[in-house]
Amino acid sequence: MSRKSVKVSQLLQARANRETRLGTPLVNFVKTIVQCASAGELMLSGAIDPKIATLVERSAVISTVTAVEVYYRDTLNLIFRNCDPAFFEPHLKQLFPEKFDISELIEIYRHRIHPLELILSAQSFQNLDRIDQVFSRFLSGGLLGNIVGLSIRRKGDPGEGATLTQDDLAAVKCIFALRHELVHDPALHSFFIEKTLNDIWSTGAMVLSSDIMLMKVIKDNRDPELSSLSDA
Repeated sequence: MSRKSVKVSQLLQARANRETRLGTPLVNFVKTIVQCASAGELMLSGAIDPKIATLVERSAVISTVTAVEVYYRDTLNLIFRNCDPAFFEPHLKQLFPEKFDISELIEIYRHRIHPLELILSAQSFQNLDRIDQVFSRFLSGGLLGNIVGLSIRRKGDPGEGATLTQDDLAAVKCIFALRHELVHDPALHSFFIEKTLNDIWSTGAMVLSSDIMLMKVIKDNRDPELSSLSDA
């Protein structure tokens, strides 16, 4: 199979996968991260059958990173679908510098693939620096610069809540590094400890903080044509 046909099939599959997910990226993420953390808690308590323990601990870490990547890609899709094109179009060339020859363009057109789908599929969010690089284009002061120090608390809770710290970001980097090791150079021994579970929760806190900022970005830069339709 040629590179071109593989690329198109992947784009079409990515589109189909997006359509199966709920419209709110955070809801999808939370469902997965809670499952991963629950699996980790069972691992630490010794409740997992040793015959599948290695599989469970690997799945918890790998699925955590996958959930992060899906969240940020789906949120970028929300920006494309809901924001004024004048807000994001100046950044598209930096997000997708690739060029196509005419035969590739014809095949893309034949399958009715929107250019923004190409940009979405080209993004890899398995690296904290890449996440920051992409979304800092839409936030003055950068994504990480905005979410570190952000206090999160439940509505109606009089407490101070939780604050995302640089230690949380370091924990996210640990999860990303561990996922890379598990996929590319795994060692056949148990690795899941209390810190691993805490790192998963720190990853969840980073995404939640990101969502607060990025949903505000979408709201503040909503496409006026969409706004007028919703008001009609």
